[in-house]
Amino acid sequence: MCTPIDDDLAAALAPDRLSLWTADRGPQPSTVYVERADGVPIAAVLATRRPATAATKIADVWLSDGAGAEAALAKLVDAVVDESLSRGDVAVKWQGVVASPERYGFTPLRTPYASAPGTEGVAGFVRWLRPVPHDEPPYYSQTSTFTCGAVTALLASEIRGSGGFGADAGNRDRELDFWRTASNYPTCEPVGLAVALRESLDDAAGTNPVEVFLDHDGPVLLESYTAAFDRSFRAELQANSLQKALGSDIAVRRERVSVAEIESRLRDGELALLLIDLEPMYGFTVPHWVLAHSAGDGVVVIDDPWISVNWGETWVDAHELPIATADLDRMLAWGDDGYRGVVFLRRP
Repeated sequence: MCTPIDDDLAAALAPDRLSLWTADRGPQPSTVYVERADGVPIAAVLATRRPATAATKIADVWLSDGAGAEAALAKLVDAVVDESLSRGDVAVKWQGVVASPERYGFTPLRTPYASAPGTEGVAGFVRWLRPVPHDEPPYYSQTSTFTCGAVTALLASEIRGSGGFGADAGNRDRELDFWRTASNYPTCEPVGLAVALRESLDDAAGTNPVEVFLDHDGPVLLESYTAAFDRSFRAELQANSLQKALGSDIAVRRERVSVAEIESRLRDGELALLLIDLEPMYGFTVPHWVLAHSAGDGVVVIDDPWISVNWGETWVDAHELPIATADLDRMLAWGDDGYRGVVFLRRP
């Protein structure tokens, strides 16, 4: 059932299809499932997965014109689901419309906003293996390497019903404008992001819709800056953001928030902007913001604004992405001290 691509399957795939099946996917494992009749391939499935997540993606399927091909595909899809369950996955996704995913228990994902490469011309479906009751959020992929914080904040605001992205041509301007407001150049640090988010809301003063946890007393996300000026002006901006936060109704918490509390708050309807380290998912260390919007059964479901198109990802990989709480616990730390930054947004 699970084999690498051999000469027979390679010959059956069109050249553009073969490139998809043999692409470099970096740290992401891929598996090829094949069914044969009389030694000849009649159906095949390419499955991939982002490490440290609880989802598998059917990246492509191939069917021959021969008898029994559809039954063979059904058998392969069952094999993908069974293996995903054995790993503890919560969801299996399906990229593309080949073979009508709905007939195998998959439901369409909502079309993402046209944004970064990987968001256009690709259909997506999902089959939840364990229930995580929630409404599917919109998806937007960051169009610059540094705007993850702005995108998560805008998506959180949109889910909340307080503005965000729109169905017009102005989304990239919204993304960059919010980043300019929240940026510590180029990253968004937790308190500054919380201030920009609060200032974007029209909630009355004293309603406390935004809360930020950061278990570090000094400036953060400055580990890569060695020159005195590079550090000092960013530290001054962070001090200004903290002053604004303390003068507003933003609750600034200096204790370390637990993943259990994050999960509990998500279950209660709050949204959480999470500062994570990408290393568990991608194998390299980079600070990054993702949006957690729901939780259940030991997992937190995020939308990640980053798509690694060079490793064959599309928006289907990054949207509605479940992560086991144990994996999330090790992602939620940055710097030598392993500090944790989380911004909560309460729904009205």
